[in-house]
Amino acid sequence: MWGINSQEEKFLVDPLHELVELPEETRVAKGIEHTPREIESQPRVWMKNFEMLRSREDEIRSFVESRILRNRRVRVILSGAGTSNFIGLSVENLLRKRWQVDVETRGTTDIVTGWDSIFLKDAETTLISFARSGNSPESAGTLLLANQFLEKISHIIVTCNKEGKLARMAADGENVLFLWSPEEANDKGLAMTASFTTMVSTAQFLAYIQDLNEYERIIRSLSKATENLMKDYSSLLKEISDLDFRRAFFLGSRALYGCAVESGLKLQEMTAGKIICKPDSFMGFRHGPEVAVNGESLVVFYVSTDPFVRRYELDLIEDLHAKRLGMVKIAVCNRSDEELAEHVDHIIEFDPHREFDIPDLCRPIMDVTVAQILALFKSLNLGLKPDNPSESGVITRVVKDVKIYDYEKFKKEGVFKVTVE
Repeated sequence: MWGINSQEEKFLVDPLHELVELPEETRVAKGIEHTPREIESQPRVWMKNFEMLRSREDEIRSFVESRILRNRRVRVILSGAGTSNFIGLSVENLLRKRWQVDVETRGTTDIVTGWDSIFLKDAETTLISFARSGNSPESAGTLLLANQFLEKISHIIVTCNKEGKLARMAADGENVLFLWSPEEANDKGLAMTASFTTMVSTAQFLAYIQDLNEYERIIRSLSKATENLMKDYSSLLKEISDLDFRRAFFLGSRALYGCAVESGLKLQEMTAGKIICKPDSFMGFRHGPEVAVNGESLVVFYVSTDPFVRRYELDLIEDLHAKRLGMVKIAVCNRSDEELAEHVDHIIEFDPHREFDIPDLCRPIMDVTVAQILALFKSLNLGLKPDNPSESGVITRVVKDVKIYDYEKFKKEGVFKVTVE
C-alpha cells in the first residue's frame, strides 16, 4: 500500500507540472498544449470564479431568494449534456439539503425526447442549465421547450462561454440569472476538466448564497487541498497509469457518486474508449456490476469522511478484497486508517494533517482531479494525444450532427422542422 508517507523519493516529483513546463513545440507535438495546464490551474480558477460571483452577491442572492428560497413548492431541475449533466449529479444533494426544496437532475439529452413526462406544466420551475460552450443543440432545445411548455419558468444559466448560443438566447430575460465562469475555465482541450469543476463550484456558491463566509472557507480549503494533492500524488497516478489495466470502476456515495460518474467518463473519453469504465455507488455495486471486476481492473473508491457512511463503504471494500477482485485498488479519503489500508493498494489522503474541514457534499471538484490526472497519463501511455484523444473524430469538443425538432410543427403537420442544430 502506498500513501504519501510511504512513497520513495521518486514519487515526490510532480510530473503533472513537468508537462505544463515543457516547451510549447513539445506540448503541441504531444497533444498536451492545453489539458495539463487546464487540470493544474483548477484551484486558482475556482478562487477567481468565487471572487467574480462574490462581486455579484446581491444580484444572485435576490434572484435565488425570490425564485427559490421563498417558495418551498418550487421545482428545481439541474440540466446539461454529458459532463455538464454530471454537474447536477455532483451538486443536487448539496442544493437539496441547503435549500430544502425539491432538486433533481435531468439531462438535456433526456428532456429533448421526453419533456412531456419530465416537465410539469403547472409547477413553478427553476431550470439550472450547465454548459461549457453553450452551443450544444440539446441545451438550446431544452431552453426552448421549457419556455414553450412551462407556465411559470425561471432560468439560471451557468456557462464558461458568455458568447455562446445559450447566452444569446437568454439575453435580457427578466426570469434569467446568467452566470459565466472565468475564461480560463473554458477548456480548449476536448475533455471537460476545469469547466466541470468550476461550474460545480458555481452551483456550490448558489447553495451557500445565504452563508458565503462559510463557503469562502470551504472553497479556500478545497483549493489548497487540491494543490497539495496534485503535487503529492501525480507521480503515484502516473505510475498507476503505466499498469496494463483494461477496465476501471469508480465508486462514490451521495455527491461523490456524481464525481464517480464524471471520473468514469473522463478516463474513458481520454483513452478513446480503450479503457472501459463503469461508475456506481458503493451500495449499488453488489447488485450486478461487481461481477465485471477482473484481474485487468482498476477500482477507485471515493471514501466518505462521515463515519456512518464510511462503514458501509468499508464493507464493500473488504468484500472486494476477500474475493481477490481487481488488479489495483485506490482509496481517496481525508485520512487513512488501519482497516482501510489493509484492503487497498494505494491511499490518496487530502487532509492527512487535519488542516481542513471539507464536507463530502463539496468534495467532487477535488476528488475528480484524481481521475483527470490518471486519465491524462493513461492517454499518453496509450500513445494518444490528450487534447484530442479521439483522432478518428468519433467524439468532438462540441457534439455534431444533432438536430432538435419542433414538436408542435410535427404534431400539427407531421413535418420535422429543425429548430436548433
